[in-house]
Amino acid sequence: MKSKTLRRLQRGARNAASNAIELLREGRLGAPYRAPFDRVTQGRHHGLRRYHRDPDGPLGAVAQPLVLVPPLMVTSEIYDISPELSAVTTMTALGLDVWLVDFGAPEAAEGGLARTLDDHVLAVDAAIAEVAAATGHPVHLAGYSQGGMFVYQAAAYRRARDIASVVTFGAPVDIHRNLPVKVHDSLAERLIRVARKAVSGPLDELEGLPGVLTAAGFKLLSPRQEVKQLVGLLGLLPDREALERREPKRRFLGGEGFVAWPGPAFRQFVDAMVVENRMASGGFVVAGRTVSLADITCPVLAFVGERDDLARPASVRAIRKAAPAAEVHDVAIDAGHFGLVVGSKAMTEVWPCVADWIAWKAGQGDPPALLGRAGGPAAPLPAPPPGLAPPDDAPKTQLLYDLATSVVDGLWHRLGDVSLEVAGLVDGLRYQLPRLARLESLHDGSRVSIGRALAEQAEAIPDATFFLWQGRAYTWAEADRRVNQVLAALVGQGVRRGHHVGVLMDNGPDFLTVVAAVSRLGAVSVLLNAGMRGRSLAHALAAGEVDVLVVDPAHAEVAADAFAPTRAPTGDASGRAVLALGATDHALLPEGVVHLDPLLDPTVTAPPADLPANPGRARDLALLLFTSGTTGLPKAARITNRRWALAALGSAAACGLTPRDTVYCCLPLHHATGILVAVGGALVGGARLALAPRFSQSTFWNDVRRYGATVVFYVGELCRYLVASPVAPNEHVHPARLFVGNGMRPQVWQRLLERFGPVRVLEFYGSTEGNVALANLTGDKVGSVGRAVLGATELALVRYDVAEERYVRDGDGRLTPVATGQPGALIARISDVHPLARFDGYTDERATDAKVLRDVFAPGDAWFATGDLLRQDADGDYWFVDRIGDTFRWKGENVSTDEVAEVLMHAPGIALAAVYGVALPGREGRAGMAAVQLTPGASFDGEAVFRAVQRDLFPAARPRFVRVVEALETTDSLKVVKHHLQAEGADPGRTGDALYWLDEAAERYSPLDMDGYARLVESER
Repeated sequence: MKSKTLRRLQRGARNAASNAIELLREGRLGAPYRAPFDRVTQGRHHGLRRYHRDPDGPLGAVAQPLVLVPPLMVTSEIYDISPELSAVTTMTALGLDVWLVDFGAPEAAEGGLARTLDDHVLAVDAAIAEVAAATGHPVHLAGYSQGGMFVYQAAAYRRARDIASVVTFGAPVDIHRNLPVKVHDSLAERLIRVARKAVSGPLDELEGLPGVLTAAGFKLLSPRQEVKQLVGLLGLLPDREALERREPKRRFLGGEGFVAWPGPAFRQFVDAMVVENRMASGGFVVAGRTVSLADITCPVLAFVGERDDLARPASVRAIRKAAPAAEVHDVAIDAGHFGLVVGSKAMTEVWPCVADWIAWKAGQGDPPALLGRAGGPAAPLPAPPPGLAPPDDAPKTQLLYDLATSVVDGLWHRLGDVSLEVAGLVDGLRYQLPRLARLESLHDGSRVSIGRALAEQAEAIPDATFFLWQGRAYTWAEADRRVNQVLAALVGQGVRRGHHVGVLMDNGPDFLTVVAAVSRLGAVSVLLNAGMRGRSLAHALAAGEVDVLVVDPAHAEVAADAFAPTRAPTGDASGRAVLALGATDHALLPEGVVHLDPLLDPTVTAPPADLPANPGRARDLALLLFTSGTTGLPKAARITNRRWALAALGSAAACGLTPRDTVYCCLPLHHATGILVAVGGALVGGARLALAPRFSQSTFWNDVRRYGATVVFYVGELCRYLVASPVAPNEHVHPARLFVGNGMRPQVWQRLLERFGPVRVLEFYGSTEGNVALANLTGDKVGSVGRAVLGATELALVRYDVAEERYVRDGDGRLTPVATGQPGALIARISDVHPLARFDGYTDERATDAKVLRDVFAPGDAWFATGDLLRQDADGDYWFVDRIGDTFRWKGENVSTDEVAEVLMHAPGIALAAVYGVALPGREGRAGMAAVQLTPGASFDGEAVFRAVQRDLFPAARPRFVRVVEALETTDSLKVVKHHLQAEGADPGRTGDALYWLDEAAERYSPLDMDGYARLVESER
């Protein structure tokens, strides 16, 4: 007995020694394990495998393929470590058609360490197309960890084309939810940026993160598992069969499972996905195209590790908010990050659930039992195929992916719930104080201009994204290069410093390119409304003293007719030239119009050497902008470089713009809010600028999500169209934090907050040409335009006689301030020594003089007349009442057209209303009249409208007449044009539209014809 035991021990020792010697000498036992597959393709950045499946498996009839995507830093064998820990073997044994995207080892491939994130996403995109074409079926796309992020991005990039569903395992979407303790988003962003800055030196120089470093980090993160693995290995040395089963896992975790992470991809991941958190906010860029997870429309199944400290549950479940158009399911698994794809839980719960999901989505099975599971006991699952049951000691460790989180992990634990006031102070010190200081330091000789601001940003952050246009992204360096090329072409056509260059173009990148090029030359851009025609265009060209007109191809013919170009010799712009910019066939341009595109030199990267670049100073004229023209022909307002800088810096400061913001501008760029506030704020704030051709109610929210827009600019009635649109699912899911603009009515404001919150509204008051700037920075008082901005000039509200249409002066000839709460005309002191008090006026001196009030409160003082009535409450906040020209007097009462229009637009069936006063023969004052546009399919309800005005308006304010029009004319900034309506009055013989009158006896608005109008006029005498 003893001899047998001794012999057994001796044999075991010999086997152990033999196995140990082989391990030391060869580094492995037996042949390497790998499930059989065919290599279908091998491209520059990826290969494509197709595994052998069992067609007789229980799911062999499911034709839709499964495409697996590995993460970076880990080999493709993460899905096929060993026979008992193989997702591939499990799924092929069930009969599924399994494919795999193989990124290989970047360090072993030519140019592998130069790969970007785009290269990986585009590799997945190409694989989807190839597998779908080969099988004739849409694919189920599955990815682990960062492979899951690639899957999401590729699905969004393709708009879910050829994708049956997306499956992810521990794939974080909101990286800022991936922190050890819960903190506010804004604080997370700031601290992550600090962490990124702290490692910027070594990170920017990194060629790649070696696989050996990853493996070492993996072991450091899990020392207990390392000891456990070593002890287990020693204990199994005598048992070769057991060692061979453990061999693939040992070698994988020992370092062979890890590959290098290419440096460019690593930096891009940290900057775009960690620091800017673009997966959650939207607007990440793939191959120059903007993408948002909101573009995913296929079903999504996301596995969440309840003990996953790398991809924390909140960060994974953020896919629900990021992909509002998708059907999203998440399944909670009691596992860590690694255990979601490898280990007992993976083999018994995760992969069987994936198989059931594929069968269900292919219409050949029931929904998986685990759908919607939020933890707790597992539902019964079918047993895994024979021989595939994993050992009980499958590792539950983490991988090292998120550098920024690792750097600040300890910091977060110490900070905990830091107050937002401190975070706001950090932003103030970093961004706002320098802007305010620059505002204070502006003087006539300051070197400041649009062209200079672009050049400064292009030098500081050349590779960062500047603007986004129709799904494409352009960097600061690309924008600056294009500006210099257009500048050289303009100089070649004789444009010189001081020339007035008209810009007649639709919204688009080249609009900004031309304006920046003209600024860089020291010339003046005359921004023309692209809808101008005939008399109004001729007037604007004359008022702007245009020397050269630059157009897009769509306006070439209109420009040629209106401008009557005459070609002058090259180098002399004295002969009125029309230049067309934009890709088109030269033969399609009218005769005499010069096509600039063939003249652009792609080798030009800097301004011409013989010209001083960006010579503009604060005192110099930069732009001519035209007033809206709602009361007549527009006037050309002078915008100096100082005024542009004040608007831009003020916008960036008031909106708190930082490089993490994306500004969305769907306003016309020839409008002051568009070019000065939205574009200017983004330009000096270093924020991304997303441009839209125009405002579109149907595409607005899709654009906001796709671009990751955080700040949205509006004017006039834009927001009314948004709140009047049909309710859409998940319409409150968007990245916007702030709406900024002017002209939003209180009721629309309130509905915007209720429907699309949480957002904040920053309503401001200003004019294209004026020196008044009010802003409701907090948004606490819905409807208020706030208070004067920091450092503003002196303001006053003074009495104005609406009936006499004149300012009221006292016995000494001075204007009279109104009492608190009373409407008064807003005026602002003019001063040439105060940077915010200047009034640069118009090109028409008479129009300039008409806006200046003199001897207002003291001999010789001068004040700018805004032409608006406002009131100020006891707290000092201002409230808009009406335009002076719109307010009218009836039966001894002043009537605000703005107030009446707001009441009418709450009556059933009325979409838009314009209110004005009309003269009646033999009657003093003006009677109230409204022109209304009905909602689609509605008819005018005279009784309902009567009840509305009776309930909410005092008698004199109730419109005497209502005119139903097919559509109200609006400016491109959505202001209603009503001077022609007022001129036509209430005479049925002149309007041609249905008219109604206030029939108080019948308690309704009754139809009005010629006879009725005559009787009504007679009764009012």
